[in-house]
Amino acid sequence: MNSQLRAVIFDMDGVLIDSEMTHYLAIQEAMLPARMTVPYEIYLDTCTGSDERFAMTRMASLSGIPFDEELYRSWSRRKADSYARLVGEEAKAMPGAIELVESVAAALPIGLATGSRACDVKAALNHLAGGRMANLFQTIVTADEVENSKPDPATYAAAVENLGLDPAACYAIEDSPDGIKSALGAGLRVIGVSVMHDASKLSEAERVVSTLAGVSLDDLRQWFTEPS
Repeated sequence: MNSQLRAVIFDMDGVLIDSEMTHYLAIQEAMLPARMTVPYEIYLDTCTGSDERFAMTRMASLSGIPFDEELYRSWSRRKADSYARLVGEEAKAMPGAIELVESVAAALPIGLATGSRACDVKAALNHLAGGRMANLFQTIVTADEVENSKPDPATYAAAVENLGLDPAACYAIEDSPDGIKSALGAGLRVIGVSVMHDASKLSEAERVVSTLAGVSLDDLRQWFTEPS
């Protein structure tokens, strides 16, 4: 068993940036003039954790809107514009996220493994913390780069491969059940953050914290030495 932490790979939405409401509102705008009827709490519970196509498919189904590839492409284009505008108005970091990313990046390789599209990731990183995080990641794997997004292991597998590391030597930091499944399937160890989802839904992670505020690189290294 690897006893030394070699890298940390972060999820983005709900881990680094408080953006689930931003995605929700951007999809709602993209769907107009159709009326989206999915409450935000249902969106969080049933439409997040994977990629944009999954979210839109679920929201269309729950809203009783016939959905096909042509409609998805139309919504996707419009959603990208809406998201870029909305995230630019208020890109809010999750508590402790910026501090943890910057401290880990000073000592270890870091990656980003997300179900968001590249355009949304670029928009978020350009605004989050004044753009300070945009160039910190050695690898960024988005939904555009994998055939199957989370919970499929492909996103995390690609991130680890890009770093050239043994996945068992890496931590993933995730906030969703599907994200945890993706990381575990790729062979990483996982820390869950129970901000968007109740801790009981993140039970497959080896450790669950309520926030990244106060979590340090030393904590991650210490936890990594403990049995998974």
